[in-house]
Amino acid sequence: MRHRMRGRTLSRTSAHRKALRQNIANSLFIYGRIVTTIEKAKETKSFAEKIITLAKKGLLKKDSDKPGYVHYYRQIFTQLRNIDVVRKLLGEGQYREQGGIAQRYMNRNGGYTRILKMSGTRLGVLAGSSFGKIPVLEYKMEGRDRKLKMLGRRLNDNASQVVFELVEGNVEKQTEEVKPAVAKA
Repeated sequence: MRHRMRGRTLSRTSAHRKALRQNIANSLFIYGRIVTTIEKAKETKSFAEKIITLAKKGLLKKDSDKPGYVHYYRQIFTQLRNIDVVRKLLGEGQYREQGGIAQRYMNRNGGYTRILKMSGTRLGVLAGSSFGKIPVLEYKMEGRDRKLKMLGRRLNDNASQVVFELVEGNVEKQTEEVKPAVAKA
């Protein structure tokens, strides 16, 4: 029985799970949006949001308490093991002019990431929207050019694939943008 056992094992050892979680979080912070499985995204979501919360706490101490800022900087680096991602989170180095990822979420209490499910029948298309195009596989067979739309049931079902992304900035901006989109649809 799994009483009081938290999290998914994902058929991996604990060290492999930790490395997987770090890699997915690093990719999420670098690119802003990644495609992964729903299980991996759900498992990484809380980890990524805790990292952003640490970065926010560090930014609050940046000007007033330099040792406190360094403490949070080191905590984030211990979790992610990628100095470029830490700099992007806190807005250091080349990211100083743009501001860091944590700066975008200073007025937001959680909910920094979201998981968008992809439909199981059309590869690359989100359920209920037109996120991407349906890939077409072109090949030659018996001297003829053939095309095949990559549908989930034909070439490896993608029902567990999701888009895992960072939510944009402030809550007010997001709700204003969503309302006209819903009205058009």
